[in-house]
Amino acid sequence: MLKFVKGSTSTLICTLTEKQTITDANYLFVFTSRATNDQVKFVKVNAFDISTNKERWNEFAIVVNDYFANYHESWWKYEIYEQTSSTNLNPAGLGLLETGLMFLDDNTNMSFTQYSQDVKFTMYDAS
Repeated sequence: MLKFVKGSTSTLICTLTEKQTITDANYLFVFTSRATNDQVKFVKVNAFDISTNKERWNEFAIVVNDYFANYHESWWKYEIYEQTSSTNLNPAGLGLLETGLMFLDDNTNMSFTQYSQDVKFTMYDAS
């Protein structure tokens, strides 16, 4: 599961290389809101993979507000496809590499109140 926090750059770590069939593939990311079915699509070219060990995992820095600024906190399904294009946003006919869930955090619930109270235990003798 991924967690994206609005107003931040979130890290997306996934395993794409092990399933891809295209050398130096570019990646189409498709996010679909589970609440509204809205879709957010974008392409990350291979050069934006910042992983230090691409054979084991792939890592991308996602500026969350670039894609999700107009959406509220919710759950999203994601799909990642391989392709040669650096601009195509249509997943038809592309190789699906990974699916999963992402939680979009509005970052508005950051404050909290901590309550404390003295707790006293009384032992009762049942005899």
